[in-house]
Amino acid sequence: MIKFFHLAHPDSERLMAERNQSRINRRIPCPITTEHEAGFESVGSFEPDEFEVKHNRAEEEIIWSWLSGFVVHEKVLEGFNREGFTGYRVNPAKVRFRDGSISTEYREFIVTGWAGIATPQSGVRLLKSCSACPRKEYSGVTNFEDVIDWSQWTGEDFFIAWPMATRKLVSNRVAEWLLSRKVKSVRLEKGFAELERQVILQKFGFRTGRLSDYLPDDLAIKYGRPLGLE
Repeated sequence: MIKFFHLAHPDSERLMAERNQSRINRRIPCPITTEHEAGFESVGSFEPDEFEVKHNRAEEEIIWSWLSGFVVHEKVLEGFNREGFTGYRVNPAKVRFRDGSISTEYREFIVTGWAGIATPQSGVRLLKSCSACPRKEYSGVTNFEDVIDWSQWTGEDFFIAWPMATRKLVSNRVAEWLLSRKVKSVRLEKGFAELERQVILQKFGFRTGRLSDYLPDDLAIKYGRPLGLE
């Protein structure tokens, strides 16, 4: 089994950011029911998103938002480039600190690596799929050792697996680099250890929309279209 880690936000709520998105996520209704939504679509300008924090700690190298996503300081990205890490893209971003100062030295970090769909041996199975929209419901994990079929993995250092796509996963070499460099504002969980502790997810499983909610459109088409997930 390949050793990997879940890249998670720090325990301190004070370090979390409010994300003021330049493009608003508009809810898309399901055509046949009001019990769930079809997903979201982004509308608005393409200005860099702003992440607002309630502290002045400009030394924080990774800043996470409550809603989704995180930004990485350009110094850390330089290290990623030197090490040859793969499986990510970046967008411009701004961080506004409590004193009103704004930094443009951070980039929104988008994980692009792919590790396929959870294996049947993991216990994850499709329970319900809407005939009119991308909404799907999956059962929870019962065997955490067999979630990932590594033959589906693109081999990249940053990646996601379906249907637990909100979990950003990293290779062992990324984890070792982050720890050796003592990068601030990040927590590393071995494998799916964090998921194992969340009994409610094991009981009720996962509810998802489109793969394009988590990956850039071109990659959602590449990986998701053959699986009906794009």
